[in-house]
Amino acid sequence: MQRNILKSIITPLFLAAAVVLTACSSGAEAPKAPNFTLLNLEDKPVRLSDFSGQVVFINFFATYCPPCRLELPDFVRLQERYRDKGFVVLGISVDQDWEKVMPFFIKALEINFPVLRATPEVLKDYGDIFALPTSFLIGRDGRIIKEFKGMVTESEIEPLIIAALSKK
Repeated sequence: MQRNILKSIITPLFLAAAVVLTACSSGAEAPKAPNFTLLNLEDKPVRLSDFSGQVVFINFFATYCPPCRLELPDFVRLQERYRDKGFVVLGISVDQDWEKVMPFFIKALEINFPVLRATPEVLKDYGDIFALPTSFLIGRDGRIIKEFKGMVTESEIEPLIIAALSKK
């Protein structure tokens, strides 16, 4: 009797687990990164689609955010190391005093990648960005490989960048 009760409980659990595992491993494609057009410091439009076929690391940040300032030098090094291999970092700033703050900030941190001005639309398109920093690694196919909420280090993302660059 107990065996039948146990069997009637366990069998559906195994079936449910099998369905979940099948769904998770079904190879569902990662979401496509939303395209955007944002202005750079020279007020020139920059589109995500301008970097089609490259591995792109998008970092939403603010100059007043201590973790953001701490992680930016890692991105400068990664940009330097992998830009000739098809990798680019795009900084998207949510700063309000863009024109006043950003030129000095870029120079002080020796930022070697495009820094763009966030819009409400891009913040919404990328999941209502409200926590900073938030970053996205995008593969050559334009699909989001990984989202990072909070500070991320060079050692955490470099293996993912190398793997993404190896995919043609």
